[in-house]
Amino acid sequence: MLMPRFHRVAICFLAIALSAPAVWAQNDRIFPVTGNPITGKVQTVTKNGIAVLAGGAEQQILANRIEKIMYAGDPAPLTRGREFALDGQYEMALEELKKINLGELRRKLITQDALYYRLLAEAKLSLVGKGSRATATTNLVGFVQKHSDSWHYYKAARLLGDLAMAEGKYSMARSSYGVIGKAAAPEWKVESVYLTSRVQLREGQADQAQAGFQKVTEARVDSPQGARLQRLAKAGLVAALGAQGKTDEAIKLSQNLIAELSPTDNELAARIYNARGRALAQADQNEAAIRAYLHTHLMFSSVPDAHVEALQALVQLWPKVGKTDRANEMRQILQQTYPGWGG
Repeated sequence: MLMPRFHRVAICFLAIALSAPAVWAQNDRIFPVTGNPITGKVQTVTKNGIAVLAGGAEQQILANRIEKIMYAGDPAPLTRGREFALDGQYEMALEELKKINLGELRRKLITQDALYYRLLAEAKLSLVGKGSRATATTNLVGFVQKHSDSWHYYKAARLLGDLAMAEGKYSMARSSYGVIGKAAAPEWKVESVYLTSRVQLREGQADQAQAGFQKVTEARVDSPQGARLQRLAKAGLVAALGAQGKTDEAIKLSQNLIAELSPTDNELAARIYNARGRALAQADQNEAAIRAYLHTHLMFSSVPDAHVEALQALVQLWPKVGKTDRANEMRQILQQTYPGWGG
């Protein structure tokens, strides 16, 4: 049985407390997305990745292959706040990270880490109406301008794109997502195309979005991250086909994707069910569309923008099957859960 992440976080804190002081005083720990942690000394950092001296040899690690870095000298609130942020517990993360006096940090890398995770928490909270998106955007712009050498740079650029999408500022979203395409990591180049295609879909440029999603599905990226992006792009194809009135093709593709769906990938599931719901609604299959959107609402609500999309669609669809009371319920949930989105 997999251990809940909260318990893993607690064990992580305990391990830190029990680690030998001499080792922790001199070494950083790099946690790759896959594989074992690397203990050594971070030598250089750029927006594309890091060089770490471990076991007498220098290793180069691309930024998108790093889950986190625990630096020698990290203050305890950063250790806790980082874990909470990575676990999606953004309010608890922010509570810890606000305890840090950035001026007292002696390593630039630790300062960048503390600042990035605080801005990450603020941005994620603002996306669900718990904070100002304008402030979050301004702070992130300041981060990418001042810390363009941070290995968090491209993640910050994506956050800026997400905030712009939420505000309907599609030109800014395309610009921010376009920045990711300049990364050295091949997966981030592919992700840039995928995210830009999502913007085009939102702008009503379904044919261009379809071409972009198709390009992603055909990309030669041999990694779990690349394979996941290709599955997300197939969900995008469903939405793009449906938006062009090719509903039969979209509905059939969505059925195939659902049959292959991993139950642990909430974002992928939400995007597939939303795309299916949209295609079914366009085909005047309103009850089936409602069932598709309800999957996102009831099972995959942890993906805020997709949950908002599902709730907004349900507000429109329930009256078409004679259930205005359910539409009012969805509207109330939307307004209470995502006050910044409207209904």
